[in-house]
Amino acid sequence: MNAPLLTTPRVEPFFFDAEPGTRFSLYHAPNPQVAPRGAILYVHPFADELTRTRRMAALQSRAFAELGFAVLQIDLFGCGDSCGEFSAGRWHLWRDDLVLAANWLAERDTGPLTLWGLRLGGLLALDVAAQVRPRRLLLWQPWMSGRACINGFLRLSEQLRDPAPGAPRSTSALRAQLAVHGAIEVAGFEVAVPLVKAIDACDAAQLTLPPCDIHWLAYAGSAPARAAANAARMQQRWAAGGAQLHYYQLDGAPDWSGAGHLDCPELRAATASLFAGEPT
Repeated sequence: MNAPLLTTPRVEPFFFDAEPGTRFSLYHAPNPQVAPRGAILYVHPFADELTRTRRMAALQSRAFAELGFAVLQIDLFGCGDSCGEFSAGRWHLWRDDLVLAANWLAERDTGPLTLWGLRLGGLLALDVAAQVRPRRLLLWQPWMSGRACINGFLRLSEQLRDPAPGAPRSTSALRAQLAVHGAIEVAGFEVAVPLVKAIDACDAAQLTLPPCDIHWLAYAGSAPARAAANAARMQQRWAAGGAQLHYYQLDGAPDWSGAGHLDCPELRAATASLFAGEPT
């Protein structure tokens, strides 16, 4: 494992040795002029959303580091600058990557762990929480249903946006095509059946979480009451294991599936305010 030189304050790029291959990572050392606050492990979103939100995640990571948190960003297998093709990505490998990264932080005695997940990364963080047992979870506009996420991804297909005669005209038809061919390309990203099946099977409502605080920040869009009711149902399910949900609604509706870089300043500001005032 090629670990970074921890000369604070700075951002250090490095690679984890992992199976298979290596994982590109960025370590944001905590501000040495403030009391240490713990560690934050970032779980990035799916497919092109990773690329579009790179800058937003980097800005928030720097803000966390200024508050005294050690922050680790890792590109999961087949994603970003890590080894492997996106088509080879698998849910269990991504879980293993996060366990590896969490252990790396724990070995450096960086303090209590926060898992911070964006979009599908939020669902992945929830799914791995029982294994890494974080002090808290930070969810940014998370998908609560893996199947809903995959359906949203499939809607980006050119076959649905500009269908040719005889081409699939629904996500169900694209799923049938996927089942026949074993893989399908959408918006430049090829996904294989094993990954789709694993994501489809992940449902936040069915997960048992360890005792922890969950901070869920989301844009309410056009249905704020429905979004709040969904959060309330999740809290009832997760409370049995000792997890405590704190839900925060933001106004607006970012275009997650659009083109170009995406930033959500109000989301970053709300998060910085929340963590600045929260005890470790």
